[in-house]
Amino acid sequence: MPKLLFNMHGAPDDEIQEVRELCEEHEFPVYETEVGRWGIGLAAIWLREEDKYEEAKAVLDEYQKNRYENAQKDRQKMQSLSLSEGLYVKFKQDPNQFILSLISIIIILGLTLYPFLNLS
Repeated sequence: MPKLLFNMHGAPDDEIQEVRELCEEHEFPVYETEVGRWGIGLAAIWLREEDKYEEAKAVLDEYQKNRYENAQKDRQKMQSLSLSEGLYVKFKQDPNQFILSLISIIIILGLTLYPFLNLS
């Protein structure tokens, strides 16, 4: 009896393709199902032979563990580059551009809110 190996709902396309390649590389007999016309199906990769499920699940778990670790390393690298510091970093990079942007925002807000503030 077929067993669910990988649920594709919400998974990025590159991960789905890598799981397909992983199954092909390890010669797991799999097939795919789609959501269907009315969206009531299950988009998934199914293992045809139940006796290979433990081996396939172990390979897939190892792949997902490595993918998670790589994502964490990428996240730490982005944080170390100070790209997520916020407005202070933008100000330090180019103060003139930051001030001009701030003035532009204030002018646009002023012109937008002027009719509502001048009701008397």
